[in-house]
Amino acid sequence: MAEARQPGGPPTGRSIAIIGGGFSGTITALQLLRWAGEQDRVILIERNRQLGRGVAFATDDPNHVLNVRAENMSAFPDEPDHLLRWLEALPEAERAHIGTSDSAGTFVRRGLYGRYVRDQLAQVLRQRRSTESLTIVKDEAQSLARTGQGWQLRTASGRTVRADTVILALGNFPPAPLPYPGCVDNPWQPQAIEEIDLEHPVLLLGTGLTMVDVTLRLLERGFRGRIHALSRRGLLPHAHAAAPAWRELRLTAEDRRSLTTLMRSVRREVARAAVAGIGWRSVVDALRPHTQLLWQELSLNDRQRFLRHLRPWWDAHRHRIAPQVASWIEAMRRSGRLVLHTGKLLGLEPSGPWSCGSLVTYRQRGSEQVLALEVQRVINCTGIGVDLTGTDDPLVRQLLTDGLVRLDRARLGLDATTNSMLIGRNGEVVPGLFGVGPIVRGTFWEMVAVPDIRSQAAAVARTVMEPWPAGRRAA
Repeated sequence: MAEARQPGGPPTGRSIAIIGGGFSGTITALQLLRWAGEQDRVILIERNRQLGRGVAFATDDPNHVLNVRAENMSAFPDEPDHLLRWLEALPEAERAHIGTSDSAGTFVRRGLYGRYVRDQLAQVLRQRRSTESLTIVKDEAQSLARTGQGWQLRTASGRTVRADTVILALGNFPPAPLPYPGCVDNPWQPQAIEEIDLEHPVLLLGTGLTMVDVTLRLLERGFRGRIHALSRRGLLPHAHAAAPAWRELRLTAEDRRSLTTLMRSVRREVARAAVAGIGWRSVVDALRPHTQLLWQELSLNDRQRFLRHLRPWWDAHRHRIAPQVASWIEAMRRSGRLVLHTGKLLGLEPSGPWSCGSLVTYRQRGSEQVLALEVQRVINCTGIGVDLTGTDDPLVRQLLTDGLVRLDRARLGLDATTNSMLIGRNGEVVPGLFGVGPIVRGTFWEMVAVPDIRSQAAAVARTVMEPWPAGRRAA
């Protein structure tokens, strides 16, 4: 482990505050503790009871499994089989219920994966044999201010936390509220499906991963009614399948010149792979190590074009679901219990005998025909919120108002450098302030899945724990 020493002097302890204890924050704390010196201290601030869960891993629904194979979900980028070894060490009774497994791979229950992350944090603390290495503050961070070379953070309970470095790891935000009464805007809150009539129809806005999650939650609850799902393009996530590695990916400088040339080159690679008997999934997987660089090479205009026109297709192909989950969704479609609608939402009006009932009108894609549905509840499943201008998070609002941070140009999160340091309103890098995970998606694009976040967390930990220059003192 790296020692935090000044040249020729005694150990100098540093304090690093991580705001957010979901997956992004917990994996960052884990990486920091692996690199920290004996006197360094990590402070993890999380308002919820359990660490390492966040939105994705807070579910205890046995049908909610990871959307990425366990073979790619190690917490450590330098130990790719670490999760598999942890699973193998579980008691036999638990191994029988870890998730689903077939030729496409093993897909672990999300709740179990959250336990895996917490176990790794506990293991590192045991190895350090110090209860002072990590302080967990169960509170909500509300404001952050510069104090000399360090930071002062205040929480909802009035606590003051001082730190030399602050890392924002706030995870995913709920979808932006829709301007319609009676619509459940946060699909991940327990109330989204509470007190729901098990027989009458519901409408889910969106047909991506969030829609799949909510559908599975409804099934687990015993819902027997019809589920309607509406989106502009009607695209469902594709299923994982056995995908041999495609090692012949070729992307020249000319291929990367613009979004148009890049898309042509990807189609070319898919065609080349098909000649070799290899499917498109292998080509998409081969792109994964390069997507952050490809995104950063695009102009702002091309990034915006991608978000407007191509993103739904990319998400459906890139963010796939476990084969078993895809089979459940397809069976529901065949039986008529899940009905996809393609079109643009026009409005919601209170209707029906239910407290949250709505008459939904939408314009069918490709025509001027306006159709209507009467449902007992509408749930916003359009995906994670990205435009932070309307966020209700007090810390993010304060940082934006004070100019300590700014939105990235594509408005996907906060602006950051390629080494994850946040950028202020004046365009200058803010020393000692970092972002990890979806909060800096605008810089990296691919920064919502475990393989991307774990690598970023490791890189940030190495940067933060670099030896200090002589004369530097902790805040």
